[in-house]
Amino acid sequence: MDWLIDIDRHLTLWLNSWHTGFADCFYYFITASTTWIPLYLVLAWMFFKQQGGRGLVTIITIAILVGLADFISSSVLKPLIERPRPCHDEIMQWMVHLVNGRRGGMFGFVSSHAANTFALATFVALVVRHTGLSLSLFAWAFLNSYSRIYNGMHFVGDIVCGAILGMILARLVYEFYLRSVYHFFVIPHHNKRTLKSGLGRMFGEDAPVIAACAVWFTILLLVIVSTLMLKWNGVVG
Repeated sequence: MDWLIDIDRHLTLWLNSWHTGFADCFYYFITASTTWIPLYLVLAWMFFKQQGGRGLVTIITIAILVGLADFISSSVLKPLIERPRPCHDEIMQWMVHLVNGRRGGMFGFVSSHAANTFALATFVALVVRHTGLSLSLFAWAFLNSYSRIYNGMHFVGDIVCGAILGMILARLVYEFYLRSVYHFFVIPHHNKRTLKSGLGRMFGEDAPVIAACAVWFTILLLVIVSTLMLKWNGVVG
């Protein structure tokens, strides 16, 4: 186990060392939950637009999923395993690059950011079944997760295990969603496969494309803002 921890430390330090003034700004904003409120609103709009008032069922399911991922990662695993974050690790704490001096709580296994974002991305991908939106959401989850390594808040192992936890929970909640969704939506189906495809067809093409664009538009906006902030003597970093 010690050799695995050593590899995790070295890999984390290597990824954390690739810092620049621009990246400090960019990943500072990427990691902030408030940055992605517009994306969450667009996703909510998509569910209401394509599923009507009953889209609230899907939104509530997502809220339960993310709440469950956050609870297990933050309130169960972190205090149970008690693995310090890199910025609190006795060996690494003076070597990691921190953005704005932020250190977070003492323990970091597993990453709540990774668990929450990968849970949401996986569930939406399973429900909507639109390639462009799925790839965009997983890119969003990856950037969010990497930002935690860049900011010195998590080890690579924290991120990987958090992402796995989020995807497993998303799959379990999705199976429950499939077993209950026909009580709320009229979807012609004869078996499990056609139920899944029927759900996906409800979303059409336009709304998922708009939701995918919301991801990339936000990232582009962060690139522009980070570039301007760096030009104006680096407000962050």
